[in-house]
Amino acid sequence: MTARTAQDIRNFLHHQVELWNAGKKDEMFALYHQMVPGKMSIEYIGLPVLEGWAALEDMWLRFAGKVHIDVKEVMVTGQEAACYHHNQTVGADIPPRPSIELYKFDGDDVHIRYFHAAKI
Repeated sequence: MTARTAQDIRNFLHHQVELWNAGKKDEMFALYHQMVPGKMSIEYIGLPVLEGWAALEDMWLRFAGKVHIDVKEVMVTGQEAACYHHNQTVGADIPPRPSIELYKFDGDDVHIRYFHAAKI
């Protein structure tokens, strides 16, 4: 079973955004596999829960290079975290869309819930 400190989780959450914004897919996916050696599920609130690795791949294909993430707040308590982000469409003169992401680590697994102000 994977043991994570609050700092491990905080570092992961910041680093994954850095890699996303830099367009470093292989490094970002490696980071996820290092942090989550087990199962990952992703839930866009209001939609069915998705198998996480396929959902992360789909997210990358649809939004990488098109959306820049600006971290506003990361809070970690125990094995759970909440992130508040602004998501800016690259090259568009529109206000950023806020999102809240919740992470619940459980042994080798993680469940992620996304609250987005935009249609997914």
